Amino acid sequence: MKKELQEKLRKYAASAVVIGTGIAGASAQIVYTDIVDFDIDDDNNAGGFTLVGLDLDNDATNDFIIACRDTTTTARVRYTLVAPANSVNRINGETLSYDYALALDNGMMIDNTVNWIAATNTMAYNVDSANPYSENWNGVTDKYLGLEFQTAGTTYYGWCRLDVQAIGDVLTIKDYAYNSTAATGIAAGDMGSADVNEYTLDNLVHFINQTNNTVLVKVNGNLEGGLVNVISMTGQSVSTGAVVNNAYTVDMNGLQAGIYMINVTFGKETVSRKMTVR
Repeated sequence: MKKELQEKLRKYAASAVVIGTGIAGASAQIVYTDIVDFDIDDDNNAGGFTLVGLDLDNDATNDFIIACRDTTTTARVRYTLVAPANSVNRINGETLSYDYALALDNGMMIDNTVNWIAATNTMAYNVDSANPYSENWNGVTDKYLGLEFQTAGTTYYGWCRLDVQAIGDVLTIKDYAYNSTAATGIAAGDMGSADVNEYTLDNLVHFINQTNNTVLVKVNGNLEGGLVNVISMTGQSVSTGAVVNNAYTVDMNGLQAGIYMINVTFGKETVSRKMTVR
């Protein structure tokens, strides 16, 4: 059964959308690629899987396939899978009754010491709105796939960051990276230490309006030393604070009506968003 599924996904790989373009930069050994957040949702596609191909080293060849499916047989089954695009690449996972891809936290090491599986791995699974199995990806945000791939017989390690909804077949691919030094590990979320330019920063910092009259500043990746400063139209700083654990909450309660700028600074670069208090 697993072998048949593996071959089916490989056959579909040629028609998969390729995720392999975006803002790329290298620092020492780490090659990091940021992309516009990419959503996939099978949406009850009874004819097969909805697929994307993941090209970690941007060489125009898929290294992995991420697939989701929403289907109805005796029950409505929705699930997400990740598979090697060839016979040598592998996925960090655990083997229980099936092979399950692990959902890694930021900073966890990806190298030859972890458990690798050269087969299709289940990520999320949902049966009639329940999650009855041992998946690691149902309803997670900013978790990482640990990935091992080969190019011309040489092994490399990398990661891909995703969100997966609890429903099981809806996911968002955010960015990825690999260590270009052969057979050398990489920490999940490690983007290297390349200078962050304003365009890159604009893609890494997100401003999320929340229902309690606050704005969540959410930072992708592992940027450090961020400072948030809220400035009124008269130039007065009304709120300031450090980005902690990739986030900072701007509280608009108590501010006078008017227009404010939220400035988020890392090093010499700043990205800003306008905020209106009514």
